[in-house]
Amino acid sequence: MDTWLYRGDHKKNEQGFVEKIGGGMEKIQQAIIRLSVPKGSFALDEELGSKLSMLGKVPGNQREELALEYAREAILPVEGVEVTSVKCSQADFEKLVLEMTLEYSGEDAPKEQAMFLWQLNF
Repeated sequence: MDTWLYRGDHKKNEQGFVEKIGGGMEKIQQAIIRLSVPKGSFALDEELGSKLSMLGKVPGNQREELALEYAREAILPVEGVEVTSVKCSQADFEKLVLEMTLEYSGEDAPKEQAMFLWQLNF
């Protein structure tokens, strides 16, 4: 079990205690952490993270395909989680938004699905 991360902080229950997360949602949270961290930026594990931050340098017609490839590569160490879809949109000239669907289908917990929004300012 891990602590549930929510909007950059620990999620708390009605009494103010930190909530725990387990099963498929814990695995999805681990995948989201890997997607959120730029690859090579975490000193203790330079393999942790994704190359999604490089998408700003990629032509628009190649972004979705590369985003899916980068996302799948980043979460390989997380067993049972798969990125099933990625949609790219450009909110304005300097902002790229990725909408990803992550799915957990491991044997130790019920199937779970989550939507993850990721934003790149360039």
